[in-house]
Amino acid sequence: MNSNIAKEMNFKLPPIVLIKSNIKPENAVGPKKGKGGCVMSFVAQTIAKRKVTCFGKENITCGGIASAFGWGSGLADEDAIDFQATFLSCGVESAPDKDSYKRRLEKMNRHTSEMFVEGERIFADFETAKTNIKNRPIYDSENYVIFKGLEDLDEGEIPKSVIFTVNPIELTALIQLNSSFRVKDSYILTPQASACQAIGNFVFKEDESEDPKPILSPIDFAGRSKMKHFIPNDYLILSMPWKLFLKLEEISQKSVLQTELFKKFKTQ
Repeated sequence: MNSNIAKEMNFKLPPIVLIKSNIKPENAVGPKKGKGGCVMSFVAQTIAKRKVTCFGKENITCGGIASAFGWGSGLADEDAIDFQATFLSCGVESAPDKDSYKRRLEKMNRHTSEMFVEGERIFADFETAKTNIKNRPIYDSENYVIFKGLEDLDEGEIPKSVIFTVNPIELTALIQLNSSFRVKDSYILTPQASACQAIGNFVFKEDESEDPKPILSPIDFAGRSKMKHFIPNDYLILSMPWKLFLKLEEISQKSVLQTELFKKFKTQ
């Protein structure tokens, strides 16, 4: 697809799309069946290297990925939720049952267990983490998520999420486009979510709204750590539903992007 926004802004890292499918592309890069890891390392390869990447239900090895891409909650019971909430808060310090939590860490390799001991600290405490986990948008559809460059979008394909990777000036321009037609508050959202959820299920939720908002991310350093070999540290991601992207495409035809003032920033 030819994008006017991409043409006008001449991104260093052009936008990509997330597509849901039950068919795994033959040419896609991704983990082998039964293997997993953090999906953001594959997303980063699509962003920076323009590779088609794919991640499936059979690759889930993280408590957040299932909900991120619409494969249920990924948490079988209350104990699983408690374990996730402990990790996303302050680790052992936050655990309601410290001995039980420590026993589970003994089964992990040293590098992973060290991270779980101190916790990811996305949330300030266990209860806040647990409430947020239970409030995640949950969907259940298709077996695969596919990431590809927007320019490689095939005719008839409808992405679930359009993902911009931007520096501060590019983000400023996108925020201005997104705000230019609105008259109410809350023009952009920053949910306390993992990087995969911010480009996935939280965007899916916005697609259900009559007034969808873009999602700014990643705000978790674990997700960023998997992207840093491909994406500069000063870049952020702005993700949005397809219908919002199409609206911004239309608005971009006569916008700040055509002004001499913006062009001066483009050449800096």
